[in-house]
Amino acid sequence: MVTDINAGTMVTWGSRRDAFVRAGRRLRVVLGTGESYKGFLYLRLILRAMLRAGIGRDAVVLSLGGGVVGDVAGLAAACYMRGVSIVQHPTTLLACVDSSMGGKVGINTGAFKNAVGCIHPPRYMEAQIGRVAALPVRQWRAGLAEVAKIAACLDRDFYCWIAVHAHDMARRAAPAVASMVTRCAELKSYVTARDDVEAGARACLNLGHTIGHAVESGMRYKHWLHGEAVSLGIVLMAHASHRLGMLPRADAARIVRMLASLRLPVRRPLGVDAARLADALSADKKNRGESVCVVLLRGIGDCVALEVPRNAMLCAWACAVHRPT
Repeated sequence: MVTDINAGTMVTWGSRRDAFVRAGRRLRVVLGTGESYKGFLYLRLILRAMLRAGIGRDAVVLSLGGGVVGDVAGLAAACYMRGVSIVQHPTTLLACVDSSMGGKVGINTGAFKNAVGCIHPPRYMEAQIGRVAALPVRQWRAGLAEVAKIAACLDRDFYCWIAVHAHDMARRAAPAVASMVTRCAELKSYVTARDDVEAGARACLNLGHTIGHAVESGMRYKHWLHGEAVSLGIVLMAHASHRLGMLPRADAARIVRMLASLRLPVRRPLGVDAARLADALSADKKNRGESVCVVLLRGIGDCVALEVPRNAMLCAWACAVHRPT
């Protein structure tokens, strides 16, 4: 089991707890929280611990935690003895609706976000909605950014549902949470089943992530959570899509209003200047020479992945309004 100091204090882990306790040879690795634990040092720590414990190729790695734990544990499972099974048990909303599904796992290397990784789908994913809904407010809101992303790029009807039920989502009403998580799982599963190696349709799930990753890197993975940075990325891509004549102004405004109603960032932070953003964009793994692949919107629920000059992203950044960090 790979977990973090927050999830590791949980009293209940669902059906996986009993299986873990019954395991003849078991190992528990506890990480801290935050992007600083998503690197080579902690990947090596997990692999070394598995080797020293004599874990065999028939092992199952259980990831119990948020997106960082799922990514590092998933890559460890993919690498260990050329691949062992991984079971994802997400404990954050962001991991539940996005990172624990589809099999993308990886680690950061300095300014390079998710630069080392692979596709290693889980044997299955199990989430306890009640525990996910008990997250701290800021973590919950950060997860809602990924929900908004999925709706904005894939399903206009789901987007409209979110707009109507935003208050219920914010107060974590059980029926709304269950419907939200279920629809996200359906949409992401549909896309990843069609494109399991991110060669086409799956790239649309990166809406807001190119700028979002650059913001995280530019802020040294401090101050903002991943979902908060993605929210700003979605806003900038909506504005860029409108300026390119692809997205109606009304739709761009609706996207910004919805993110703001979920109490997510819609203005750029003061702590990242254009030079720092340019450095982060140059490190993006989706670069093609002087261009970078971004997801733009043709309408709510309709998106396309295109290569654009990095300078265009810097212009979009310059046009954004500051907000305090």
